[in-house]
Formats: sequence, C-alpha cells, structure tokens
Amino acid sequence: MAYLARDPVGDEEMLWIALAALAGAIAVNCVAVWAQRRHRFHDRVFGRWAWPAHIALLVVVWGAAVALVAVLVVVGPEPSWPLPAWVRPLGLVVSVSASVVFGLAIRALGAQALFNGNFFGRGRLAEGGIYAVLADPMYVAYTLSFVSLTLRQADAVYLLFALVSLVGLQGVEARVERFDVAAAIAAGSAPAPDQR
Repeated sequence: MAYLARDPVGDEEMLWIALAALAGAIAVNCVAVWAQRRHRFHDRVFGRWAWPAHIALLVVVWGAAVALVAVLVVVGPEPSWPLPAWVRPLGLVVSVSASVVFGLAIRALGAQALFNGNFFGRGRLAEGGIYAVLADPMYVAYTLSFVSLTLRQADAVYLLFALVSLVGLQGVEARVERFDVAAAIAAGSAPAPDQR
C-alpha cells in the first residue's frame, strides 16, 4: 500500500529526467543536423517543408527540456548542493554576460541560426566579431546561462546542467556542425565565411 501512495515522479527523479531531457535535446539536434548535411534527410522527406519540419522538431525537444528544467527550479532539486547566499548577485552578472555573448552571436549569424538555418540554405557563416574571440559563442552563452542559474539559485546541483551543456553543445554538437560546415564549404554548397 505504501507504494501506491508514493509520488510517481519524486524530486530526485525529476533532476535526472530534466538532465536526460537536456542531453536528449542535444542528441536529437546533433543527429538531425548530421542527417541533413550528410544525407539531405529533411530535404528528401519533407521537400520544401524541410526547414519548418526541422524547426518543429527542435521546438518540441528543446521546449520539453526547458520546461523540465523550469519545473525543477520551481519544485527545487533533490539532491541539493547549497552554495552561500552571497553568490546570488554574481548570477546576475553571469546572466548579463551570457545575454551579451548570445546577442553578439545572433547579430553575427542571424536569427535563423537558432534553428540551424545554415544547414538549410538560410544562413551565413561568421569568422569576425564575437566569432573571432569564441569559436562557439551561442553554446558558450547556453553554458553560461546554466552557470548563472547555479549562482542565482545558490545550488551547485545546477552545475550538472552546465556540464551537460559544455560537453554536449561545445564538445559534440559544435564539432558535428563545424565538420559539416567545413565539408559544405569544400564542396561549394555553403556560402563563404563572413569577414566582418
């Protein structure tokens, strides 16, 4: 009977579900980009609706990941690794930094980069501006956002999300995208880099 009274998803399970959702969103994005660049998968399956289909996929998987992280913040993570309260204001500084880096990246690439538009003939490559300083500023901004969350919530458990972001986005996805962009440039099917 005690089993029936138990919450179907406990606080500790929520942490691992949210982490898995983030890792899953990154994996789906990596595979989708790879399949499009390598096999033109979206183009063959969805025709002129290839990019909208890709956007819909990303909205679903990233939306679920963001929603689960938001729920985790509201209910509070378990386990919790409390930090001193004085780190909270530092979270605002890191959040502003992440926003500036993200804004500069979007300015350099265009808003279509949020949904991998460069792999659907709707993007441009950038080597100047923020890209002269950081190889993957959008992904750096995402990781900084999780560091900001850690500080604002004064709970080091959120560093697990920063780690997943760092490894998944900067370590894996950025390499998949860079390899595919380099191959596209070599094949002459992608625009030349922007020299701002």
